[in-house]
Amino acid sequence: MPWVHPAGRLDAESEGLLILTNDAALSVRLTEPERHIPKTYHTTLTGDLTPEALEQLRGGMALADGRTRPAQVRELRPGVKPCRLEIILTEGRNRQIRRMAAAVGCRVRRLVRVAIGRYELGDLPSGAHRFLDKQDLLTLLNGGRDG
Repeated sequence: MPWVHPAGRLDAESEGLLILTNDAALSVRLTEPERHIPKTYHTTLTGDLTPEALEQLRGGMALADGRTRPAQVRELRPGVKPCRLEIILTEGRNRQIRRMAAAVGCRVRRLVRVAIGRYELGDLPSGAHRFLDKQDLLTLLNGGRDG
């Protein structure tokens, strides 16, 4: 049986899309920071997220391990509590979204990775899996960029 490992990681308190592969080149391509492959997350926050805090999340912010890259951040339900955001990162620091939320006075209640590049989790139930087909691999290898 071939060795299978995750291409990327989620912390124990997070859920969502994980790619498991026996293709080391694919794993490296999906995870190396220089490629800037976007990872999309949906998160539910507790606390008051001000417009200023939202701009801080978008613009990049200072964390203990250095400044983050800018992120795409949008409210999924503007004005509705609890606050739900879609956050797209092009780097994958340890517990990055949790630390970013804490830096603006919020706490992550739920965090789900919903996409890697253009490849989306879709309606796959929690704990389920499926094998990738050729089109899935092409979507992953495209990394969310045209061409």
